Formats: sequence, C-alpha cells, structure tokens
Amino acid sequence: MASTESKLVDFAKNAPFPHPLSRRSFLSAMAAAGIVVGVSACGDDSASGSGGTGGSGSTVTDPTWCQVTTLSNDFFVAFADGGKQAMEALGVKTNTVEDGGNVNTAIGQVGNVQAAGGKSIFGTPATEAQAAAVTKACQAAGILYASSYTAPPWYTPADADKWIRFLTPPSVKIAEATARALFDKVGGSGTVIHVPGQKGSSADDQRTAGMRTALKDFPDIEIVTTSPGNWTSEDARKAFENTLPSVSDFVGVFAQNDSEAAGVIAALDAQGIKGKFVTGFDGNQQNVEYIAEGKQYLTSATIGGLTAGLLGITAFDALNGVEFSLPERFMSQGALLVDPDSADTVLKTIYGGQLPFEWEKMSRVLNPDSWDPQTLLNPIDPNEYYAGVAQDEYQLNSAWDDADIAGVRTTYEQAFKSGPLFEFKDSLVA
Repeated sequence: MASTESKLVDFAKNAPFPHPLSRRSFLSAMAAAGIVVGVSACGDDSASGSGGTGGSGSTVTDPTWCQVTTLSNDFFVAFADGGKQAMEALGVKTNTVEDGGNVNTAIGQVGNVQAAGGKSIFGTPATEAQAAAVTKACQAAGILYASSYTAPPWYTPADADKWIRFLTPPSVKIAEATARALFDKVGGSGTVIHVPGQKGSSADDQRTAGMRTALKDFPDIEIVTTSPGNWTSEDARKAFENTLPSVSDFVGVFAQNDSEAAGVIAALDAQGIKGKFVTGFDGNQQNVEYIAEGKQYLTSATIGGLTAGLLGITAFDALNGVEFSLPERFMSQGALLVDPDSADTVLKTIYGGQLPFEWEKMSRVLNPDSWDPQTLLNPIDPNEYYAGVAQDEYQLNSAWDDADIAGVRTTYEQAFKSGPLFEFKDSLVA
C-alpha cells in the first residue's frame, strides 16, 4: 500500500491544478512539512504570459523589494502591507526597506538589492530628487523600478526603460475638489489652517496647487499655513499646535495627508476644540473611521495598499516578459472622495483585514485575456499634466509624440470590470 507521503508526491506531480499558483501553494505546504517533490514550483500548468522569461511554461517569482519612507506612518504601513499581500498571492516574497526620505540611503538600498541578486523594486519616493536618483540607480543596475506619487516634472518612463511604471492619483484635481468641499462646508468664509506635507514632494506641491485653485472662487476664505507636517502625525500635530496661538479663530483644517489629519485631530481632542472640519488625503482606514465617527470631514481614497499591489504586479509581469506601452507606464490612479455619507460603505467594502482584491486577476501574465486592474487607471498626458511648468532640468522625451494615450485609456477603462471599487467606478477621479 502506498504511503501517505508517496500519495501526496504523486498528487503534486500529476493532479490537474486549476491555477498555476495552486500547485505552488501546495508544494510550499509540502516543503514546510519536510516532503520533497521533484518538480518545480511552477510546474507544467503555469500561466503563459507574453514572453515569460522563466523558461517554457514557467513564471519568474524572484523576490522583490518594497521601498518606503518610514513605517511610523500609517500610509506607508498600508502601502507595504498591500504590496506584500499582492506579491504573496503571486508566490513572490517581498522585502520591505525604509529609506527615511534620504537620497543616499535610498540609493544604497538599490545597491543592496543588486548585491543580493534582486531584479525589481517598487516604492514611493519622498522627494523628486530621490525619485530621479533611485530611477537612475535602478537603470544603471539593471533593476526594474515601479514608483508612485513623486517624480520631477517632465521626467517620465520614456527616459529610463527600467522604470516600468509610475502611478499617481490626480493630486491637483483631487485637492481642488477636496478644498471646494471644505470651503463650502464652512460656509465660504473664515480661516482655514493649511498643514503642508514634505518639501520637494510632487504630491505636496500638487495638493497645495489644487487648494490654491479652489481658493480663487472663495475670496472670504483666509489660509494660514503651518510649517511642514512631513507626512507624519507627530510633525503635523506639532506644526498645528505651534500655529494655534497666532490664530484667533478658525473653521477648518486642510491637512496634506491623512496621517497629518490624524495628528491635527489628536491635537484638537487634547485641547477640547470642537466643531472644526478636517480634511486629508490617501484614505487610511483610521481616517475613514474618523469620518464615520464625525471627527474628520473628508478624505480621498486611492488605497495605498492597492497602489503598491499594482506596482508590484507590474514588476512581476515585466519580469515574465510583458512589454508595457509608454502610456501604460505613466498612469493616474482613480481616487474616491469619502465623506460622512459614504464612510460606512467604504469601511465595509474595502477595509476588512486583508484587502479584498483578486490580485492574480491584475496580472497580464496569469490572465492574458481577462486581466482586470480592479480600479480606474488613466494614462497621463505629460503635456496636460505639466502644463505651465517650464522644461528646465528635464525636457519631454520625443517618444511621447507617437504615444497612443487615447487607445490605452479606452483599454484600461474597459478592463476594469470587477472588484470592491467597481460600484464606485463612475465616482472615481483619475
């Protein structure tokens, strides 16, 4: 009679697994139990992509690295965790590193990845200088790089073929919409305290620009700006508290992200200040809960973990032979404005422990004919995105002259067919 172990080995080798990752997960469990099977983790039933590089019928699952500023910030924690969830679903190990917003540290980490034989990094650089430096370091090292939020004006993936994707919410549009909602909520007059993010960050500059655009239609709103909150609750709390003695009264707070909004809310609670409307960005779970509780008025949810997952999956697909067109590599990710009317629904739909996305569906390798980004992704037209910004340090690459932006926009809109954000599809800003 065959032993249980031999039956398991036979099953692993010959069973018709419904998905390439099913066999990999089964083999991983057997390995943990000390049972050795003489087949690869991918097996013969692995998904075939457009030119996978792992050999005939196999997928490359080399470890990847997730680079964030700090894990003391809720957004970066959510970003790293979402990236890890996505990569685990694809059978890829993720190593998370913190660069502290330091350019030299970030470049050094690229060197460490190269020394370890790593092939890809995804992350969210703190400043435009860091974004350019890491992109160039990855280019020199032959490491695929996917990034979000921050990049120098006119510098795009056309300038570096290893820079496989840039994703960002349309920060100016979202900030303008957020500011208008706040200014309307406070009755169109009064003092609003503005807590900026980190100097040198594209997202910070763009959110400030969006607020200033909205302000043109509200002449009775006065803006008082604090020192930078640096994207963290503690720095924002201190900056806000230091500004309060110079403000006789105020009606609301425009915080440049949700971690900063949380710091402001902590300061308001500590001083017993009531009735002030606070807005933020990013859609951190804690802040959506604050909105449901009445402590915060508005946030824009792009869901950092989803952004990271999309970037990591892009790296996975590229390592397996998918060639993304230029417009696919420079994209805007849809954001959902969350207010008191929608907060409970968003909490139930999105935030329930593990992110409720079917990560494998996002992969072009694993689902070449039915891939689904499960959110709205729009290619960015650099000429529109950087309108009015001088082409000084960087000039727009001529490769954009022939880019089919409209075609890619249609393709991605049609591909978005499912997932927890689908019910909000018509409300997403991208």
